[in-house]
Formats: sequence, C-alpha cells, structure tokens
Amino acid sequence: MRTNIICPGGRTPNPAVEWPPSARHGAMTWLDAERLLGPAGLAAGLADGEWVQPWHGVVVPAARAHDPMTRAAAALLRAGPHSVLSGPTAVAMHGCGPVDEVVDVTIPYGREVRSQPDLTVHQAWIRECDVVELDGLRTQALDFAITELLCTGDQRQALDCLEQALGRLGEQAERFRALVAERVARRRDRRGTRRASALLGLAWAKPRPELIGGAR
Repeated sequence: MRTNIICPGGRTPNPAVEWPPSARHGAMTWLDAERLLGPAGLAAGLADGEWVQPWHGVVVPAARAHDPMTRAAAALLRAGPHSVLSGPTAVAMHGCGPVDEVVDVTIPYGREVRSQPDLTVHQAWIRECDVVELDGLRTQALDFAITELLCTGDQRQALDCLEQALGRLGEQAERFRALVAERVARRRDRRGTRRASALLGLAWAKPRPELIGGAR
C-alpha cells in the first residue's frame, strides 16, 4: 500500500518506496528515512532542522520531537527487535502516570544497547504474555509495569500510579491489586518486594473524596 506523505518543508518521499511498516508516529530508522527521502533529502532535512535524530540510528520530524508517542516509537526503534516500553513509560502509556521526557525501554538479555540522554535501557527476560500493544507500540502490561515500579521506582510516584490504576479500574480494582500482589510474591529479584507489598496495602481502592466533586 503506497502512502502519499508530505514531509516537513514540502519534501515528498520517493513514490517508488513504500512507507516503512516499522514507522510509527513519525519515527523511522535512519535507513528507512534514507529509502523514503533519499540520502540527499534526509541530509537536507536534518541540516534545515526539519528532521532531528533523538538517538543514534533513528529520526523524527522536528515538529514531533517532543511528542510522547513519537519519542516512545523512536525509543523502540533504537532498542531494536523484541524491546518493550517499560517502567514509568509503560505506566504512562496506560494512562496511569505522568509523561516524562525520559523514555524507559527493556531489551532481552543477549542484546547490547546502551542508555543515552533521555533514553534508559534495561535488560530483563521478556515474556510475550507480559506485553501488550498500545497505539502500535509494544508496552509492558499494566500489572507488570506497576509491579516493577513498586519494587524499583520512586516510592511516591509508584504509589500515585498504583492509585490512579485502581481508580480507573473501578469494580476490577481489587482483582488488579491481587494480581499485582501475586506478581510481587513470585518476583525472582526480591529487592524491593517488601516495600511493594506495603505500598499495595496503603493504596486507595477507590477514587479519593476530593477527586469526586471536591471535598465537602
């Protein structure tokens, strides 16, 4: 399927080249961008500031350089196959945490990708049953991401994100709490699990009164 896409500055992609399937939210690998725009077109776009390279090997339109979805897509392209948005970034993708300029991704053991400014790379075993696709982006399932945040993240942020998740789930809140508790209990790395269990007990299962029409 061909796509008529007008690039920043009015540059038109090579009509003989398909828009790369790996492109998401404007982010592309350097090689795909060269195929689409031509080496000279990409070089000119970068020189004119119409395209930027947030991390080595990936480019995005400058107008979308701070868009969270574009940055998340670019991070996955940089991290490579089987990578997944994780931790605070995954929680934010689910709508249960703040969006940050720093993008967290997890890659499988055996791959070597270094962290860069605003890109934090973790290594772990990745099970596909713990991965969901949100807006075309591989993301840790909410219960998995919350568990990781409770064990290893900032304590205040972890509690806030957990309470947001519980508040959004309504009648399913307690089932979700139990699911997270089970993940904590089975976690191989026991660091932070005691703290996570304590936070699970502290978290509100329902939206706080001040969030419903204000305090009376």
